[in-house]
Amino acid sequence: MKNKSNLVIWIIVSLLFMAIYVLYENNKPSPVVPQATNQEEKALAPDFALNDLNGNQVKLSDYRGKVVVLNFWAVWCKYCKVEMPDFNELNAELEKGNDAVIIAVDVQEDINTVKKYLDDNKITFKVVLDETGAISQKYNVSGFPTTFIIGRDGSISTSFPGATNKKAVLEAINKVK
Repeated sequence: MKNKSNLVIWIIVSLLFMAIYVLYENNKPSPVVPQATNQEEKALAPDFALNDLNGNQVKLSDYRGKVVVLNFWAVWCKYCKVEMPDFNELNAELEKGNDAVIIAVDVQEDINTVKKYLDDNKITFKVVLDETGAISQKYNVSGFPTTFIIGRDGSISTSFPGATNKKAVLEAINKVK
């Protein structure tokens, strides 16, 4: 009798876990930024103006005509740290062509913390500071890292919620070029 009771409990628990999983899968957040289904409905990337680490203002719209890799990250994020060497390597390649750029948006961290991390790890691509988190909210960023590929016309081509790598980003850039 006890074995039957245990079996029933395990079946109920298993069904409960399956139901929770199905609910989770069906209620995942919508795509980070709506993407167009055809050429006429392109979703433009929200423009912004943020300061870089030297206090210079950087506007996304200043890069119209180039492909932009827009990466939202934070120093405390372990997956952000995993992808940083790939972005650094990719940046060196992109600088040669002058038709694509990486802009990393650090979200709500102290400038000295960010500078120290970048210096310690010899990160050379452009980093701007979203001190209030307002820009990451505009892009509906719900976790770090999140990367967007923005076409020459300012429209969002694709996004990578979570860590990515040089190969995947390069493929996405080449599709937009």
